[in-house]
Amino acid sequence: MKIRINSLLLSLAVAFGCLLTSCDNDDNGGVAEAVMGSTRSLEFPVSDAVPTMIAVVSDGFWQCEAPDWITVTPGSGGAGTTDVTIEVSDNIRDGAADLPRKAVLKFHGDQKRSFFEVTVRQEGDKFRDIKPSSIADMNAMEEEAAVEFENLAVLAQTNNGFVGTDGTDLVYVTGEAAQARAGQIISMLGTKMDSDTRLPFVICDRLTDVRSGDVPSIPATDITADIDSYKSGTRTLIKATGIFDGSKLNIEGKTMSVTAEDCNTDIKLSDFTGHVLTLTGVYSGTASPVVRMIVTGLEDLGLNETIYFQSNFDIVWAFLADWKGSGDNAVKNLDAMGCDNDNVYLPNITTPKVSGVSALDALKNKGWIICGGGDLTGKGTGCNFQKFYLKMGSSNKQNSATLPKIEQLGDGATGIRLSFDWSPWRDKGPADMKPYDKTEIVVIVKNGASETQFPVSTPSLAAGEKLRWHNVDMELSGVTLNKDTRIEIRNIDSQFLPNGAVSGTFRWFLNNVKVYKPKD
Repeated sequence: MKIRINSLLLSLAVAFGCLLTSCDNDDNGGVAEAVMGSTRSLEFPVSDAVPTMIAVVSDGFWQCEAPDWITVTPGSGGAGTTDVTIEVSDNIRDGAADLPRKAVLKFHGDQKRSFFEVTVRQEGDKFRDIKPSSIADMNAMEEEAAVEFENLAVLAQTNNGFVGTDGTDLVYVTGEAAQARAGQIISMLGTKMDSDTRLPFVICDRLTDVRSGDVPSIPATDITADIDSYKSGTRTLIKATGIFDGSKLNIEGKTMSVTAEDCNTDIKLSDFTGHVLTLTGVYSGTASPVVRMIVTGLEDLGLNETIYFQSNFDIVWAFLADWKGSGDNAVKNLDAMGCDNDNVYLPNITTPKVSGVSALDALKNKGWIICGGGDLTGKGTGCNFQKFYLKMGSSNKQNSATLPKIEQLGDGATGIRLSFDWSPWRDKGPADMKPYDKTEIVVIVKNGASETQFPVSTPSLAAGEKLRWHNVDMELSGVTLNKDTRIEIRNIDSQFLPNGAVSGTFRWFLNNVKVYKPKD
């Protein structure tokens, strides 16, 4: 223990040195104006806890405030470094574990000009003395509160848990112990948590009773017309009708779409790509541009389009999931668009490898051609990737992405449409008010030596405006596509020349590429 503390003190002393050497004790009477410690949190078992030593560094006299179940030795000290022992009493009541407990130790001088806090937690039985609650009661509880439900009806079993109701409200239950099936009546113990959209859910600790019974009918609110403005502070049953593109439900004329955060185990959404669907489920929050839903039911209204090709570049994630690096390379979100942070690390498409195969190799094996950096032979120079999408180009290097040949187009098809999401790149974050690159892109349909260009509208983006996807959905009119046709997406001619003849930054993101034909 002493060795561990001494190693921590080296960094503390460096940060603290100026305070220890410049303090004038004659002016402050020796009272600490700065106090620091070697840890901010400690955890102990219910009983027989081993005392833990921490280091307290101060520039003067200090003392510690602690509840009666925690012993701090010594409870006060002077300038310099003091080894302090933290000890807790057994958390037992009437011969059994009591409720878990937590306290915050505050190390400070008499005048509390500076203080250092250490959070101490001790394990216990969080379900001791618990009483059953309603879902409405649970919604009002603090995060991490213990919860008991009785006679909870299960509406649907999902991939990650289940949806339950007490006849009035809804609850989403997750966790390895959440093994209840639709049509069951259950009782359970769990822990109330809040999602990233501030909606409550419960992590199931254990089911205490499972039986069959009648499940009440809960009406769903149709949000199709109001999806762009719909929000709720609780879990409500909603439904929406639109076209499912394989990843989200799109509603004509609306900015927002619906994505499945979890789904009924009886439903395989990928089987309904291109169909008009009515999805029913539990509202799980809004994170523009999507409304999240835990899908409990589906009504198939028929095929809306024939999809010949579709890719969201999901194959590149295998090369990011186990990416090892240091410094910026170790950043794990790897999603510039999703977190509006274009400073996250961008691995080159040729660098991370799995079993000797790079992401570029994997795309080539799927039939993609990624060219760039003044080289048009498919080496992928200057192309990087993020979580499920590509970042095209870098300084003085422009990229193009050519789709694989599409066998399903056969000997010829007309009236084909191409859709994809894209966005120009912007240096730094919104607070830096940096402008977007003046990127312009074009779609080129190639039938042998014949090429037809289709211009792509460029979004008008103000300096510092948040990164966001811009959808393109165009008819490839006037051309016939067949199994040998190649479709290329790249910078316009003046921004894309071989041999590095164009200098400047014309960078952009690409995702969700689809070739399809609408239903007649």
